Order: sequence, then structure tokens, then C-alpha cells
Amino acid sequence: MAQLAQEAEVSQQIQKVLKQSVSKKEKKSLIKSIKKSSIAQTGKATSLQTIISVSNSMVGTSTLVFPVLFCQSGIGLGIIIAIIIGLISCRTTQLLIVHNKSDEMDLPDTLQRVLGAKWKTIFNISNVILLWASGIIYMILICNQLYPLIQIICDNIGIKSAQLTEITLSKLSYQWVGIGYTLFILPMFFQKKLGIILQLLPYGIISVFSFILFTIYEGIYMLITDHQGVVDNLKWFSWDVSTMAGTFALALLIQSMVVPIMKNNMIQQNNNRDIAIGFIWTWFVYCMAGTFGAFAVAGALANNQKQDGKSGSTLLDYYPSDNPLVIVIQVLLFLQLTLVFPVLQFITRSQFFGLIYELKREPKWQFYAFSLTYAITCLIVQCVEVDLSLIISLCGAVIGLFQEYIIPITLHLNCLYAKKVSQTQNQPNYNQVQVSMESTQYLVDQVDFTKFSLNDEEDLKCNDHSELLKRMPKNLRISLYSFILVIGIAIGIGKLIDIFK
Repeated sequence: MAQLAQEAEVSQQIQKVLKQSVSKKEKKSLIKSIKKSSIAQTGKATSLQTIISVSNSMVGTSTLVFPVLFCQSGIGLGIIIAIIIGLISCRTTQLLIVHNKSDEMDLPDTLQRVLGAKWKTIFNISNVILLWASGIIYMILICNQLYPLIQIICDNIGIKSAQLTEITLSKLSYQWVGIGYTLFILPMFFQKKLGIILQLLPYGIISVFSFILFTIYEGIYMLITDHQGVVDNLKWFSWDVSTMAGTFALALLIQSMVVPIMKNNMIQQNNNRDIAIGFIWTWFVYCMAGTFGAFAVAGALANNQKQDGKSGSTLLDYYPSDNPLVIVIQVLLFLQLTLVFPVLQFITRSQFFGLIYELKREPKWQFYAFSLTYAITCLIVQCVEVDLSLIISLCGAVIGLFQEYIIPITLHLNCLYAKKVSQTQNQPNYNQVQVSMESTQYLVDQVDFTKFSLNDEEDLKCNDHSELLKRMPKNLRISLYSFILVIGIAIGIGKLIDIFK
């Protein structure tokens, strides 16, 4: 997340260059200098630090819903789906690194070079939708942690409050908490620089691992104290494949932020290995949280512990709100989610305006309008209490189809096997246009520079893939990745069908 925020700030620097009244050649040189300066600051992390960064970028809000999902859909199903989605996502993530050149700051640069501007736009659109949906998920989770804490205070001072699942504005309710929190967070949304928030962001992982430790402890406790009750209320398998697969697709979705992370790796030759280890550790963490959390949920159900008026979407909904340990976990989660929420909005806004305005001019009133719209949409979904697991699984199944399957596989196969058309054959570069202009000065005013690439022939070449091509025959590689693509499409279609059942 921090890497994406820093990239957004670099984009703002590029925006200023594009506004300058200089030639396109000079702009290209300045932009390259900015990117090189940004890249020059990378390459300082050890393999262990890189692995931790990869894992921390994935381990997040999905952890909160896995205990209930594993209990309802099946522990066995969850572990199997985690293995399948984990292997696929790990490999497609590695593909992005294989084709990223040392002078390319992030994935969109690679997509534009190999696949063209349209694919870059597709990726940016999918990323904006993903980040916006993630903001909605964070808003729901934040209010889910905050409202029980406020209810405890209100009960102690004699103020009546509605149940979390009750939609009302006639008294203190989940909706009013959402409105109040929106007013609180809105000034942070209007900030143009993140400052201290980025410095505090890495410490937020403490709350997630505190929750994981809580689930493991409660799962073991329930197994010891009520083994039969756990067994009676637990599922091992079900046919709810699309929800489980969609949730894991989002939980393991790192493609949009992996390039900046891996560029910071001190030993670039270890990138594929470090990505694989990061995925293995993340798989272990998710399966531990899901399995032991499922034991805890099943034990709570056996003892009728599910709290009335709560959605039941996370493990904490099955414990009394005044439980001291639950209060500590909720406070930590609230603080961590509140730190990440403005960063999500900042990145979404940056990528949205980069998509709309192509960084050619700085938005003014639109800047505030976007932040306000982002906050209001998150508030509306939170107020109507849309099912959290539905949003997570739908987002993972649909957006994951593009970012985990279609884009990496298309990039890989196109780079390896597509017929290479040289730039001079289909698009003259800036230098060629300049020479032509010098000999035909009277045509200067008629030249449309937006149709000419600033890339040299060397810029369009990819990394050396000669060894990669020898590892697998072309037909086998195409068949393998086509099969993987079919899996992604099936998950997406399956989830859409489930919605309308």
C-alpha cells in the first residue's frame, strides 16, 4: 500500500513536467529522470524484508472473514481453494516481474510497452474499481469495529441504541456512526500529501496478527472445552466454491503493487523465489486463521454465543462486545483500518485522475468533488448494510479475473510469441519526425505529436527470454495458461450466477 502511495506522489511530479511548455523530447528526458530517481532509491531490502513486504501486502481485511467462511463453506474446501488460487496467483505475479524492465517504474509502463495503451487503460480502470471497492470494504469493517465500542459507552450512560443490523435514523444507530465517521475522515481525504500516515502504516499489521493470534487461541480453547460441539457445527466441504474462490482471489491479489515491492529487492535474481516464499507464508497464515477461526465459530454456535443484532460476518460477532480481549482487538483493528482508509482514497484519486486527464492538467474543484463522492459512496453501501462477504468475493472473482488471470497471461504470451512489429514499421518516433520537419518546415503546424511515440527502438524490447522459451514447448505453454484462464473465467461467472440465484 505504501509503495502505491509513493508511486502516486511520483505521478504528481510527472504531472508538473507535462504541464511545462517544452518540447516532447525534453519532457521525455525529464520524466525519465524522475522515474530513474525514484528507481534509484530502491534496491535496499533484503530477501527476508522483501518476503515480509509481499506477505504484508496480502494479509489484510480478508483475514477477518475467513473464520466464518471456513466454518460455513468447509475447512477442506477452503484449504484446497487456497492451494489452487495461491499457485495461480503466485505464478501470474511472477510473470509480471519477468517482463518488467529495470527502467520501468510499475506495471502500467510494462503493459504500455508490450500490449499498448489500451491494455494499460484496462488495467488502470480495473485498479480504480478494485481500490474503490476496497474502500467500501474498509468503511464497513471500520464501522463494524466502532459501533460496538460506542454501544458500550452508551449503555453505561443510559443512551439507547439500535442493533447493528437495524436500519434506522430515529435513534443512535449503525447508520449514524457511519455518518459521524465520514465527517471525521473527510478532512484526511482532502489532503494532497500523506505525510505521517505513510510512516505509521507498516505498524498496522500488528492489529491483523493480533486478530490471528486471537482466532488461534479461541479455536484451540473451543476444541479442548467443547470438542463435540465444534464437530457438530463444522463443515468440511460444500459446493459454495465461488464465494470461497472469490474471497481468496481478493486476499491473494497483489499484482497491482508487486512491481514496486520487488524493485526494492537487493538481489533481483531472487525475485521469483521471494515471491513464492511470500505466497507460501501468506497461504499458511490464511489457512491457520481460517481453520482455527472456524473451530472458534463452531464452538460459539454450539454454545449459542452469536450475539443478537450482529451480522455474523466476522469472528468477533460471536463474542460479547464487553469482552476485554474483544475490545482490545476491535480498537487495534479500528486504528489500523483508519490509517489505511485515507491511503486507499489517495491512491484511487491519483489513478482516477491519471486515467481521466492522463496527467496533462491538475484537477482543482474536481479534486474535492472526487474525495467527497468517494466518501459518500462508501457511506451509502455501509448504511444499507450490504453483506461484507458478498462484496469481497464478488470483487475478487470479477476484478481478480482481469488482474490475476487475463492481464498477466496476455502480457506473457504476447511478449513471448506475438509477431514483433518494429516501431519504424507502424509508428515513427520523435527523432524521425524532427528530421522530417527540418526538411519540410512548412508542414510543422500540421504535425500531430500525440500520434508519435517518444520511445526509441531499444525501449520497446523486453528482457532476454531465451532461457524461458527453452523450458516449455509453445503449444504446451499456451494450453497451460489457457486452462488457468478458464479457471478464472469460471470463478467470475460462477459468482455472478450465485448473486442472481
